[in-house]
Amino acid sequence: MAFGGENAESYYDDGVTLAMRGDVRQAIKCFTTAIHMDNSMSSAYHQLAKCYHRLGDYDKAIQLLQQVVGIKQDAVAPRIDLGYALAKAGRTPDARNEFERVATLEPEKGRGALGLAEVAFLEGDWGSAVERAQTAVTLGGAGFAALFLLGRAARLAGNRTLSDSSLDKANKLAAQSTESNPSGPEGHFLQGEIAFAQEKYVDALEHFRRAEEHADADKVYVAYGEHFGATEILCKQGLCFQRIGKLDRARELGERIIKSDPKNKLGLALSKLEE
Repeated sequence: MAFGGENAESYYDDGVTLAMRGDVRQAIKCFTTAIHMDNSMSSAYHQLAKCYHRLGDYDKAIQLLQQVVGIKQDAVAPRIDLGYALAKAGRTPDARNEFERVATLEPEKGRGALGLAEVAFLEGDWGSAVERAQTAVTLGGAGFAALFLLGRAARLAGNRTLSDSSLDKANKLAAQSTESNPSGPEGHFLQGEIAFAQEKYVDALEHFRRAEEHADADKVYVAYGEHFGATEILCKQGLCFQRIGKLDRARELGERIIKSDPKNKLGLALSKLEE
């Protein structure tokens, strides 16, 4: 029974609380129950889709979000989430269409430009990714997601100065997250991501280790649009060991990963590294 009573709204509220805590699988049960009680609750479909996205089930997320967008044509938030789910699923042309629509719906904000930057980044168009990310920063302020993407894209485009400047700004925001919630893994993970992007692999490894210490194995966390769980943290540590040449440690982590997730592609690759 939901905390606030046996009705769709209470199950929805409980689902939101559980999702915020990282209890995504339990949140899915609550949102599903809310939908069974009221199948017109589009917000429950939206939140359910976000949960599936966090679990990596992009096809399910896309299916649900398309239902929401089909009903609420001008709703920006579900369309943004649909764009990112499509991008993660490798459907970048479809994702681009969604983000272009977002940019049309809210031309004064940077969320559409940021989505288009993500698409360009996934397609390997570093110059376009930089340009779009800079637009997002200009329109939407210097948020973590825009700065982090700009920093990575600029590095790959050969603009080291812009990359370092953007990543340093992103790191300050991540550090603030760590300071405000030192017992949570989110800030540590984000700082690890930034150090990794800056090729500071020893520093990144330390941040990812701290994230592991504070993470619950059954939870899926989200911070500034970055989704991760215990497996992703181990994968990042494995990549750090690979980059610094400690292949035996990288293999050990690969073996740990495939014990809990036998089909994990990165875990399998790490476990097969050779000297």
